[in-house]
Amino acid sequence: MENENIKKKDVAKEKIILFVIGVLLGAVVSTATFFVYVKTLGVNNNSDSSMQTPSGTPPEMPSSENGQNSQNGTPPEKPSESNSESNS
Repeated sequence: MENENIKKKDVAKEKIILFVIGVLLGAVVSTATFFVYVKTLGVNNNSDSSMQTPSGTPPEMPSSENGQNSQNGTPPEKPSESNSESNS
């Protein structure tokens, strides 16, 4: 009778150990898969990351061909309030 109880405990302990090993292996596999995905995604999206310089400053706007924004970098004039009220 004592041997039966020991065998039942051993089987339960083996199942628990097997479950823990499976969870750990699953975590390792999913983490490795995630890192591979991020690494390959970073290689394919270099064109998107080049839109902003490493210093964090946004790129300058290109000057337009008709010369509207090429006045020494000054922005266009803000429309007056009377013009915006008459348009609405």
